[in-house]
Amino acid sequence: MIGSAELSGLKMTPFRLALLLLFAGLLATRPAAAAAHDAFSIRGVEVDVTAANVTAAKELALVEAQRVAFRRLLDRLTVATDTGRLPNADATQYVRDFAIEHERSSTVRYIASLTVRFNAAAVRKLLREAGVHYAEARPRAVVVVPVFKGKDGRLVLWDDPNPWRAAWYAQGTGGLVPMLVPQGDVIDTTSISAEQAMAFDPVRIEAVVQRYRTPDVLVAAAAISPSGNEIDVSIKSTPGVPRLYDAKSFELAEGAAPDAVLRQAAAELTAAIDSAYKQGNLLQFDRAATISTLVPLSGLEEWLAVRQRLSHVTQVRRFEVVSLSRQEAALVLHIVGDQEQVRTALAGAGLALEWGDGYWVMRQSIRR
Repeated sequence: MIGSAELSGLKMTPFRLALLLLFAGLLATRPAAAAAHDAFSIRGVEVDVTAANVTAAKELALVEAQRVAFRRLLDRLTVATDTGRLPNADATQYVRDFAIEHERSSTVRYIASLTVRFNAAAVRKLLREAGVHYAEARPRAVVVVPVFKGKDGRLVLWDDPNPWRAAWYAQGTGGLVPMLVPQGDVIDTTSISAEQAMAFDPVRIEAVVQRYRTPDVLVAAAAISPSGNEIDVSIKSTPGVPRLYDAKSFELAEGAAPDAVLRQAAAELTAAIDSAYKQGNLLQFDRAATISTLVPLSGLEEWLAVRQRLSHVTQVRRFEVVSLSRQEAALVLHIVGDQEQVRTALAGAGLALEWGDGYWVMRQSIRR
């Protein structure tokens, strides 16, 4: 950042002033940074262990947390039909690190909540050697717009308190499908209101799409029912988000705060989106193939963008450049899975693969 002392030593030419103003504008309009998404991290692992003393209890708890987190990770990456085939491995051998979010103890008891992060390459190798198909994280995020309607009937999106938005924040960045919850800054609040979100106003939804550079937007509305005994959740989304249900109700015990039920609803919706994505995106290493494709280009900048996007497509294990010019690249993609899977994965990274005139053509399809 340029301080006043540094500014005083600069000659403020019109060109330099314009650059500074442009830089300041970019900072003002940039979306609030989201936490980095890592599908191989498991958050919110709760442990409660009693032993002869607190030291022994903590040691046992940390091992138990890693075991529980490892099982959750394998369940996240694979489908339920392969549960019986999951390898029985020592979880501690695959842990990269862990963080204790909060803890408390007595002389013989240890209670904590942890985030456990795993060595992605080692876990992938384990599943491949076991012959278990698994899915990689989706390269494109879903933006969640959480609208809440309390007992007073007022719609809340960006204002506080919004316990539904807080419930989504508690989910972190999602599992296999990255989930992005806007921070509610000035740009967000002027992009879309609660009423516009509920109406799924196409102009306002497009404003969200453009700001977060993803075509996938999920408007999730939660409302306390008139009886006060349920929380009704309804969803509307753009075509790239799996359509799970239109509405679903969650029981709310009399006199209970809605926060826990809202967290449950957000967790279920996140898991359901993960499951729907996973079904069509399992890596099948026993089905390797190659695809030759032409990539029309407008210049070097576009080629660099295409190359970057390809690096995010896990179904493309590697690619070879047969020829390259300012107008066109000829590539050979080494893929796993069937062609439709690969096309879907490429589309998720902003690359459209189409068949035409006897050969495949790949183009950038969205801005990310």
